[in-house]
Amino acid sequence: MTNILFNKVKNVAVTACLLFLASCFFTSCEDWLDVSPKSQIKEEDHFSREGGYKDQLTGIYTALTTQEMYGLNMGIGFVEVLSHSYDIDPNGKWRFVNNYDYTEQSSEETIAAIWKNAYACIANANILIKNIEQADQSMFTGNNYHEYRGEAYGLRGFLHFELMRLFACAPSMDGNAKGVPYVTEYSTNIVGQKSVNETMQLVVKDLLVAHEELAYDTLNTYDYYGSPAYRLPRNCFNFFACAATLARAYLWMGDTQNALKYANEVINRVENNQNGGIYWVHYTNMQQTNRYELDMAFTTEHLFQLIINDWEDIGNYYFKKEGGANVLNPSDASTQNIFEVDMGFGNDYRYLKGYEQDGEKRYMAKFWYMEGSSYNNLYPVIRMTDAYYIAAECLKNSNSKRAIELLNTVRENRNLSLFPLSENLTADQIQNEIFKEYRKEYIGEHGELFFYYKRMNAAEIKGAAVRPGKGVYVLPIPSNDQEFGGYSN
Repeated sequence: MTNILFNKVKNVAVTACLLFLASCFFTSCEDWLDVSPKSQIKEEDHFSREGGYKDQLTGIYTALTTQEMYGLNMGIGFVEVLSHSYDIDPNGKWRFVNNYDYTEQSSEETIAAIWKNAYACIANANILIKNIEQADQSMFTGNNYHEYRGEAYGLRGFLHFELMRLFACAPSMDGNAKGVPYVTEYSTNIVGQKSVNETMQLVVKDLLVAHEELAYDTLNTYDYYGSPAYRLPRNCFNFFACAATLARAYLWMGDTQNALKYANEVINRVENNQNGGIYWVHYTNMQQTNRYELDMAFTTEHLFQLIINDWEDIGNYYFKKEGGANVLNPSDASTQNIFEVDMGFGNDYRYLKGYEQDGEKRYMAKFWYMEGSSYNNLYPVIRMTDAYYIAAECLKNSNSKRAIELLNTVRENRNLSLFPLSENLTADQIQNEIFKEYRKEYIGEHGELFFYYKRMNAAEIKGAAVRPGKGVYVLPIPSNDQEFGGYSN
């Protein structure tokens, strides 16, 4: 049987992930990625030097910034629309996905592109892993062998987890349902599907390898205290990004003990201020007069971010009046509801500084591109606040005081220190506060609120006209892969 997944991965890997490499080294990436004996020599040449591994990773990160991935559809667009954080124009391009219509042509095409491009990046991670496992470690300088190997394993686990969050049931829904194909080799062999629970174990296995290797990375070991955020290695999948992803994955699986363990690795780093590098946005930044000086994406708190170089055309279209019917924006009423303005919480930085007038309407300015800004093009994929919310959820029953303390820490750093949560909240009340934080913190950020609903198997998505269930929470595997690969979910 033809492996349609492999063929798609191969083609996209050529056109997307390794375009950078083509310009640097090869006259034909297609020849390089072809697994024929003739081209295998080129692959060996490429990985015969340390720089080849770095370039391979650069190709993957570049592919993640495309509009098919986090540059739009996996970022502020398609996947985030599923969260219903925006008020979508009924005549705009997002109207079908806003109603969870996955069979409409544009929805089908977007879903297929996400699937195809994610597996292309996984394929390129597998190429790196195969070669670095066979490499002479002496060719690498410093800790680069460990860092490159850790990034590749980490990205493979992270991307499979992203696919699981989209294309498979959450364990709380049905742990015995089919997971996505977990691809660990670049080959023409068909990769079968395991159960959701089994597939999540594979995700964790890769992330644990990455966690061990990335203990060597510079964000974890070097003294960056006081250095500007752009100098930090948060533009790659680093140790703390891995720890937060492990916390996410374990919580997805319902393993609160391990979720708390890895969330605390991030929290302890922030609280102890070891070597700097990751820290809360400073209140003085929020007092800047000029909007271009405001760090509205809170970049100092990013654990893993992507640099999206054409962001001016994307962010300033979908988040400003230029977007017209396609704009991505919560209405004034929705925004005030999300940020509990009627409760007196209007000074929350995320509300007070995060919205700005553009013409006759107010728009979310969190990701605006502004001339002269030091924060342009930086899109967060993993934040340090993830760890605080995860830890609070893990502790709500066993140590409610600490759970509330963690949530209050976030609130204090969002300018809500005058409104601390009561120490007497019940576990259910703590969970509700966590839910409200997801609504506030992650607007515009890759469907994190949707994934929260899904993980909880929630019976309602606020603002949605459709009652959620498997048909909402599980995106269909592209039809070609169902037909030729035999995949189903």
